[in-house]
Amino acid sequence: MTEPVIRRAESTDDLFAAAGRDYLLRSDAAPEESLADQGVAWLAADGGFAFGGSKEGPDLVDWLTVIGTPDTSLTLLRRALAELPRPPHGFSVPRETDLGSLAASELDQWDFMAFDPAWGVELAVLPGEERVAELLPSASADAEIGEFLKLANPSHSAKPGWEAIDAWGVVRDADGALLACGAYCRRDGGNGYLASIGTAPAARGQGLGTAVSSWLTRRSLANGDGFCALGHWHPNEPARRMYARLGYRTTHQMKSGRLAA
Repeated sequence: MTEPVIRRAESTDDLFAAAGRDYLLRSDAAPEESLADQGVAWLAADGGFAFGGSKEGPDLVDWLTVIGTPDTSLTLLRRALAELPRPPHGFSVPRETDLGSLAASELDQWDFMAFDPAWGVELAVLPGEERVAELLPSASADAEIGEFLKLANPSHSAKPGWEAIDAWGVVRDADGALLACGAYCRRDGGNGYLASIGTAPAARGQGLGTAVSSWLTRRSLANGDGFCALGHWHPNEPARRMYARLGYRTTHQMKSGRLAA
């Protein structure tokens, strides 16, 4: 098998000229956090690419993301690891990538989904969406949400207090207790994305998670985001169906892991 031709990207503009229509790249690559400062990216001749960065210094990567065919992705991953001055904390690659002899741990599978108005999809107003209210991050809000998510979504990704969280969408009962929540996140320079959607066990089956997701998506688009994105663990067919009903499409099927020490 012929090895893919891979080159180091010369600049952020070079990477985006080759792969800038990719939804995962546009969602995760906040230039001032990674690409513009560090310029850490690789391009494969067949369209695959890898990128990552860190605020800690040039040529450093905290998390390396690889997009491409399974064969190209493994070659990109190995090339990046060989050239980086230190191993990244972790990596993400297409789900079908055979990691071969690469020692990795804590492997998780997940799906990346996007909602793009350019597809001609209209975001319908859903029953229950009128119950969703904005809750801005604060010490008290973070504490309340954190306790709620321990039961509503123990595996939530966006932790209360994380700087990328712009606002929470919440639903409460008549006594003010939380029934559902979700985070609207936005990295500097990136597009909006949803995270940490959770519904109280006793309130499930009422469409509250879908209403929160719709409200957050609408918030993202009103904020000028070209598209809105989210990720969910795989397999999670109920979540996939819920987001698909809103108009989201799965654009990447990924797996992530940590490199063995």
